[in-house]
Amino acid sequence: MKRRLVLLFLLAAGCAQAQSLDLPQVLRELQATLAWDPLSSQGHFDLANGDRISFRVGSPWALVNYRYLVEWPDITRQDGGLWFSARGLENVQATLRSLAARPGLPRIAAILVDAGHGGTDSGAVGRYREGQETRQLLEKEVVLTVARRLGELLTAQFPDRQVQLTRATDTYLTLEERAGMANQLNLAEHEAVIFISIHANASFNTTARGYEVWVLPSDFRRQLIDSSALDEERKAIAPILNVLLEEEYAIESVTLAKEVLDGFDREVAGLSENRGIREESWFVVRKAKMPSILIELGFVTHPEEARLLAQEAYLQKLAQAIYTGVRRFVHAFEKTKGFTE
Repeated sequence: MKRRLVLLFLLAAGCAQAQSLDLPQVLRELQATLAWDPLSSQGHFDLANGDRISFRVGSPWALVNYRYLVEWPDITRQDGGLWFSARGLENVQATLRSLAARPGLPRIAAILVDAGHGGTDSGAVGRYREGQETRQLLEKEVVLTVARRLGELLTAQFPDRQVQLTRATDTYLTLEERAGMANQLNLAEHEAVIFISIHANASFNTTARGYEVWVLPSDFRRQLIDSSALDEERKAIAPILNVLLEEEYAIESVTLAKEVLDGFDREVAGLSENRGIREESWFVVRKAKMPSILIELGFVTHPEEARLLAQEAYLQKLAQAIYTGVRRFVHAFEKTKGFTE
């Protein structure tokens, strides 16, 4: 999907009544359940068909399925309860009817696999013993092997989707070029792309070992919405759209990271260690305007792990682990209409 939030300014036809409805009435009308956070005064309605309507007290907008902004003014808290304008409910119901009539569901249409470093940039350098010989291990070679094998597995599993590698040979790309390849993919309205950057770790502490997956910090904000492309009326709410889209991407990135870590646990249990999900605003991840993760396969500076990372069979296991995680993520994303069920 081109992952843009669509503004739907839907006003009820005819004379809309300026009446307020209490929470039980709205729940009955929508046949929904409510999840409510009293600290932030935010909540969402979950409908039986998997649709989700997010709202905030005091905001004149509701968000349907994390994508469609609908006018719902006059949401208030009174006497310990929540009250909603009837006009806003009519707007949301009209949006839901419109969406139900449209063909197509959210779909992961493209997967971009980024093998870090390359060419003149070797990345981390490690050494390990093989008998009496000391051998050198270059990060750029390790990650390229895994990325190429992962690309093969994904292409075989998803022949109807775009599976691209930022590099398939020992070439150098800037960080801007890597993220740009992902951002420039041509997608249809209901289609989405995920970005996976693969690296190997290094540390002055030669006892450090294990695999980990990095996502953006939960409070990091990218510029995902191009306000210059909006009219004056819509520019005013561009920051709101940006925050909501960032929150959606954050949920999807963490979900993808968990699936990949589970894949590693199944494939290399006992051979390496799970260092978990970590947060950092790495350039290549923060510049990718989509769900994105950065994977560290292991430490080339750990003698035993370096020896593993030099073995074709072990790299095959790592590629298989990432593939399994991606496949499970894609299945969950599409089964739940983009995690809205």
